[in-house]
Amino acid sequence: MGSNRKSGFTLIELIVVVAIISTIMSIVVALVGDAKAKARDTKRRADLNQIQVALELHRNEYGTFNVIGGGAGGTGIGYVSYENGNSYPAAVTRILYNEGYLAQPIIEDPLQSPGYMINICNNGQAYALSATLEFPTALDISGLQTSCNGSGAAGAYSLYGKNVARKND
Repeated sequence: MGSNRKSGFTLIELIVVVAIISTIMSIVVALVGDAKAKARDTKRRADLNQIQVALELHRNEYGTFNVIGGGAGGTGIGYVSYENGNSYPAAVTRILYNEGYLAQPIIEDPLQSPGYMINICNNGQAYALSATLEFPTALDISGLQTSCNGSGAAGAYSLYGKNVARKND
């Protein structure tokens, strides 16, 4: 006599397969998310380097890193690419662009705006450009903490959450 048994998957087998696929998908999604965050960090580092070169050119011409007319109150400090016509009359990057040192007037963090910050110290002879990386290293954080206004109650690290800096010293 023939068997009445039908071939197919049991409910348990289907549940196991779905669980395995779900686990694999969650790993893939996490890896893609990390890759995107690392790409944004690469852009942040490149942006800071681009602004840093512009600041060095500005200093060569004017003898100071202080970009007068840009930033908070036109003092050249604060958010680098923020402008509202009042407390931030023009972006520091816009002035550097107008001077021919940058290829675009606004250079901003890929996720937060305003994002990048600049602090000037030592009578305009030192600066720190700072950003918030998604995957900072201990070296990034320690480098910021030893830069112009990197730490302390009003520092870029403690008050604004910045964790990397480009500086001239």
